[in-house]
Amino acid sequence: MTTAPTVSSVPADPAGVAALIQARLSETAGDGVRPVSLSLEFGPACGEAQEGLLESWTDRRTRSLAFVRARLATPDGRMIAAGSAVYTQRSASS
Repeated sequence: MTTAPTVSSVPADPAGVAALIQARLSETAGDGVRPVSLSLEFGPACGEAQEGLLESWTDRRTRSLAFVRARLATPDGRMIAAGSAVYTQRSASS
């Protein structure tokens, strides 16, 4: 699944930016999954930009894992933050 870039208000603090990226990663991974790993990188525009374009996509999906990425950039392309995550399918007993 790939999401079209959407205009998003950018939180002023890095924790808010991280929450925005993580929420998009989870949404892209889909229902019935739980996170296994999460990696975030902050770019030079973090803390400066008030508005950004947020996009996400699935790199790869197996029977039990989803590898997803998200990127938040300024309208002129400067990186605010990027994240990648691995999600696993919840077992029937979870």
